[in-house]
Amino acid sequence: MEECLLYSDPELYDVLFPSAREAAALTDESRKSRILASNQFYLEEAGRGGGRVLELACGSGRLTVQLAQNGIEIMGADLSATMLDAALAKAAAAGLPVEFLLADMRSFDFGRQFSTILIPGNSLLHLLTIEDLKRCLACVRGHLVEGGRLVFDVSKWDVSVLARQPETRYPVLTAGQITVEETAHYDSAKQIRHITWFFSFLDAPDYRVARYDLRVIFPEELLLLLDCAGFRLEARYGEFTRVAFEDSSPRQVCVARAG
Repeated sequence: MEECLLYSDPELYDVLFPSAREAAALTDESRKSRILASNQFYLEEAGRGGGRVLELACGSGRLTVQLAQNGIEIMGADLSATMLDAALAKAAAAGLPVEFLLADMRSFDFGRQFSTILIPGNSLLHLLTIEDLKRCLACVRGHLVEGGRLVFDVSKWDVSVLARQPETRYPVLTAGQITVEETAHYDSAKQIRHITWFFSFLDAPDYRVARYDLRVIFPEELLLLLDCAGFRLEARYGEFTRVAFEDSSPRQVCVARAG
């Protein structure tokens, strides 16, 4: 996995994906509600296990630090040293002794087990092959106590999105003075979206461009992957608000139990 430019700039990342505290000031009510619901969901699930928590692909630590502030014993891991430096700075500023480790979620060994492992924010979709997904889930399974839980969310792709014209730009989000548009080509044989994000200010269109790929994991395929890795799907929601998972759901928000 090559590091996407998006994940080498923690300041930009935090503008696009703010913490719950920062999201409270957003004027986009839909976006604000989604971010707050996501944070609340992971806070509840992290606390439900009653033991040590690991967050994989923790990025700049926006969720990790929040969970630690709520009394949860948590460790963060990420593939980007730049993002981990930002996470460490946030934890230090908050006076929290959170441990952050550099790790590839396809192959890691921390020498300890956890009651809950979190993989939030579509991070699993950066694993582009079945083999990579299997390796990751095997590592997760080996780091969970018996009966421990894996909690994660991935997009549930709408066919109309996958069928978009690859040269056409579509709006993604607006964050302060930054607007983001994307083009994407879907490789249906490999189930991979090749995505380009265009960042613009009003007076500086396309001042930055980031390219990255995401795996498409279909709902029934997800069940098979979890089963093969020794997990039992305990709950699957269509949103972070825990609404029922159905045909029109935009996400697969999942809780899976080991063993």
